[in-house]
Amino acid sequence: MRLSGAWLGRRAGLWLVSLLALIAPPADRPAVAQTATPEVAGDQPSLITADSITYDETIGIVTARGHVEISQQDRVLVADTVSYNRNTDVVIATGNVALLEPSGDVVFADYMEVTGDLREGFVRDIRVLLSDRSRMAAVSGVRTGGDRTELSKTVYSPCELCQKDPTRAPLWQLKADKVVWDQTKKTVTYRDAWLEFFGVPVFYTPYFSHPDPTVKRQTGFLAPGFGSSEQLGYQFEIPYFIVLSDTSDVTLTPIITTKQGVVGQVEYRQLFENGYVDVLGSATVADIESNNNLVKEDRFRGHIRGTGEFDINETYRWGFRIDRTTDDTYLRVYNFGSPSKLTSRLYAEGFDGRDYGSVQAITWQGLRAQDDNEQEPIIVPLADYNFVSEPGQWGGVYRFDANLLDLFRVEGRDVRRISLAGSWSLPYTSRRGEIYTLTARLQADGYWSNDYDPSNPDEIDPANGGEHFAGRIFPELALQWRYPLVRQTGSMRQVIEPIVQLRLAPPDENPEEIPNEDSQDLEFDDTNLFALNRFSGVDRVDPGPRIDYGLKWTALSDLGGYTSVFIGQSWRPIKDDVFGPGTGLQDHFSDIVGHLQISPASWLDASYRFRISEEDLNFTRHEVSLYAGVPELNLQLNYLFSDKVLSSDDSSVVTDREEIYARLSSQFTDHWSVFVSHRHDLEENLSLTTRAGIQYKDECFTFEGVYERTNFRDREIEPDNAFFVRIVLRNLGEISLD
Repeated sequence: MRLSGAWLGRRAGLWLVSLLALIAPPADRPAVAQTATPEVAGDQPSLITADSITYDETIGIVTARGHVEISQQDRVLVADTVSYNRNTDVVIATGNVALLEPSGDVVFADYMEVTGDLREGFVRDIRVLLSDRSRMAAVSGVRTGGDRTELSKTVYSPCELCQKDPTRAPLWQLKADKVVWDQTKKTVTYRDAWLEFFGVPVFYTPYFSHPDPTVKRQTGFLAPGFGSSEQLGYQFEIPYFIVLSDTSDVTLTPIITTKQGVVGQVEYRQLFENGYVDVLGSATVADIESNNNLVKEDRFRGHIRGTGEFDINETYRWGFRIDRTTDDTYLRVYNFGSPSKLTSRLYAEGFDGRDYGSVQAITWQGLRAQDDNEQEPIIVPLADYNFVSEPGQWGGVYRFDANLLDLFRVEGRDVRRISLAGSWSLPYTSRRGEIYTLTARLQADGYWSNDYDPSNPDEIDPANGGEHFAGRIFPELALQWRYPLVRQTGSMRQVIEPIVQLRLAPPDENPEEIPNEDSQDLEFDDTNLFALNRFSGVDRVDPGPRIDYGLKWTALSDLGGYTSVFIGQSWRPIKDDVFGPGTGLQDHFSDIVGHLQISPASWLDASYRFRISEEDLNFTRHEVSLYAGVPELNLQLNYLFSDKVLSSDDSSVVTDREEIYARLSSQFTDHWSVFVSHRHDLEENLSLTTRAGIQYKDECFTFEGVYERTNFRDREIEPDNAFFVRIVLRNLGEISLD
């Protein structure tokens, strides 16, 4: 539950001081057509106009009557009458007093009385229309001692009034018997405050306070939070914020749960002239359920997550990311996230025109049941340098890439690698519109490995591992041809573009002595059909000559709609085992890949990516993304089917994957909307996540209720039902229950 009333009191105090400062003329001279406000207002010149200005020397009173207007910089005060008594040093403004602030806020009052030194003052019937259409009113305002402003019977609401009956209470409003702004203590205090909905009181607090507008940050308690879950039971947290300096702070958050004890959370933040640091950590002592369902009692559990980045100069910077936890399920149990792997790294990088260089150290922590963190790689360092030249005389572009890797494990093979690659590309467009691109590339790699068995390359920690050195020099030459043909038909422009690429490279350039660390994932589709190397990393290269070919058709409407279709395939004369089964590249002819994109208008956006087996023309992959409808009723759909995906834990086993996600939503009125969503594993016939929600949202109030059912099991993690409620009061705060 979160509730903050900081905004109302400080704005009211500022308006009162602005009013008093603006209308008080200098104490040592009468008001004239053009004069200056006192020093407390900045000694800025003011322009005063009125139907008449009189000065009674006998009693020492200057009076401006009729359409009085006082302008000072961007602030304007109007009133029926403004008078100044030089003997008592009192300024009085009466009748339709209004102040227009530079921010666009407008303050209204019926009567104002203030001393010339602004230390004492009184304002009656204050009404404020803010620039964001919010409204505030108070019966009276009193300023005493020059540093204390007190408002009585104050009401604030950002809600629009009913057009048919403006006298009706707004959707919600905040009422306080007294609001006190102490400029010496720099605090705003509320006494006897009520939160009302439709004029009905629903929440009361006898007292709360916050820093005044001159204080950006102050040590103290933040808004508390409440929640419940089957895993944690009921939980309560109340953060305590500590200001260390103008650029650093600490937030201490005890999280009290009925089933898992107390969790302590600490977040440290600091800004520097050239960067920042943000580190969050938590810790507790609780039970852990192990993989074999045994419970380990009273174990230390916790996590740390931090980032930092610092500019060295305009070209170079360095930074870090820390992400570690004591055990696999801690983050999910205590709602700190649900990643399957944590990555920590320390890096330095530089950007200079088209050049980029980086050096980094990386470690991983796996959180799945089958992960063995003793076999997770540790990289110190990974260095990259990439150079791209400016286009030369004929448009040719040179590229140079360098990579240095030192990878080791607590248990398992170690790999050191150096890779250098240079390329030259020359584009050419013929008079007929044909587009040619010639690319020549040369890559040289050297590998030194320990505890590696080339006869069993998939084993991270083989029984017969040894030391090995391997190297390769891999040249490539590619010529790509495109011929876009354009046809205009009415408001529709069609483009047909055949694409052919001939790529030459030597075969058998992936010897068993080269371990594979960064090229284990390969997803062949239309996005990498024409890539020189279809592997994602350096350790594996795409060997042998091949021909890639495809056809693209695009239709563009003058109204903004478009449709695009692509289909393509690849052929290799040499067949080898570098591409495993299920990759779509294991045979001479690759699988057929394609992509369909349809977006005729804003109400429909559909994308379909597919892969068809070249052997039997059966579909081996479907990937559908669909958004259809209007705000009143719309559907979002994502569907994925993939045949023969290599499993992550055993490369010799293949599995199928089929999953669907659907979300149906409706904005059935200007303020009300509903949705329902479902994610389902079709291969296992298992419901993964189901959510349903309703929302009301207008200019001043948001209500959201969401139900969620999850069906995951992993050691301590069990299927769960959760209900979340969120209430947002504009400019005031947020109340959430989950």
